[in-house]
Amino acid sequence: MEILVTGEKGFVGTHLIKQYSNRIKIANENFAERLNILDTENLKKIGKVDAVVHLASRTSIPNSIRNPSETYYSNIIGTLNILEYLRNFEIDRIINISTYVYGSPVYLPIDENHPINPHSPYNKSKVISEDLCEYYSKDYNINVVTLRPFYIYGSNGNPNFLIPSILRQITEKQVVTISRENTKRDFLFIDDFLELIGIILNNFPTGYNVFNVGYGQSHSIEEIVNMIAEINNIKIPIEIDKLLRPNDITEMIADITKVNKFFGWSPKTDLRTGLEKTILN
Repeated sequence: MEILVTGEKGFVGTHLIKQYSNRIKIANENFAERLNILDTENLKKIGKVDAVVHLASRTSIPNSIRNPSETYYSNIIGTLNILEYLRNFEIDRIINISTYVYGSPVYLPIDENHPINPHSPYNKSKVISEDLCEYYSKDYNINVVTLRPFYIYGSNGNPNFLIPSILRQITEKQVVTISRENTKRDFLFIDDFLELIGIILNNFPTGYNVFNVGYGQSHSIEEIVNMIAEINNIKIPIEIDKLLRPNDITEMIADITKVNKFFGWSPKTDLRTGLEKTILN
């Protein structure tokens, strides 16, 4: 099986290519240039593959608020170009990696039927990209799996994301600042996410399907800091940021019943183990 991975230089992309390099053929490996999904001529050089894992996007929420047009253009046009690439080369399988799109939860845990309420241009651009994937799926018989991960973590993560930011604060300041809301997130270790992608590639469902992806439990930032302190056998002072963040989502928990039912997948790595692997690697 030959797979094209967009966003191959990003956090998930680099882990995915490393994880599967001995089991599947990665189309990017034979491509001298970095893949630019905004360049349609660039895409044509790849040629036909068996499936696409679409990871590429601008992911910074603060930057999407400051520069919405840049985020909308890159994420929406990039996805449209990939779908046209699929259509033109008659490729009928794509895993579209979306994001959390539900806003402040109406109920917990959050299943796929929960109302969608994207809270930033980034999240909104991913909803529009999901719609494009669904339209192409129905109009051109492309099998699409859209995954909505709640929070993926692991080694070599984006330094601006939550867990890498905590680790950086510990290294640089020996203290961690958390919001007074002490928000809770559903954290999934990268290896478990990659396992799911592999299962899907080998058992691809027909039509258009959406799945929430997480561990199925939530943990606060304070819990994360305390676990890291225990792992390193150190004390980490916590400071409370008094700034109120009115649009912050206080808690997320993914209902993973659907993805478990479809693929028999469930996460194996608890948070403590995942943090140990993240720190040690």
